[in-house]
Amino acid sequence: MQKNSLLAGVLVGVIAPVIAYIISTYTTVQQSFFSNKPIAFYVIAAVINLIIVRFSFRAGQDKLAKGIVLITFLAMLILIFTTKLKV
Repeated sequence: MQKNSLLAGVLVGVIAPVIAYIISTYTTVQQSFFSNKPIAFYVIAAVINLIIVRFSFRAGQDKLAKGIVLITFLAMLILIFTTKLKV
């Protein structure tokens, strides 16, 4: 697989939201640190993805960055609709 491809960007972009889902669902870290902010880990995951996007664009890997933006946008839309806009 090429480093600068849309598929690689999607795969890289999925990592942070999946980790956020696992942490918030299967551990008590969410209740310990962010008890009244249910989407805090997902926001952190989006920020991590956007930092990776910045470095990807600066390195000239446009397709990789576009894949990460695509999956970050879709993940945030899914999050908003599943939490019924309780941000």
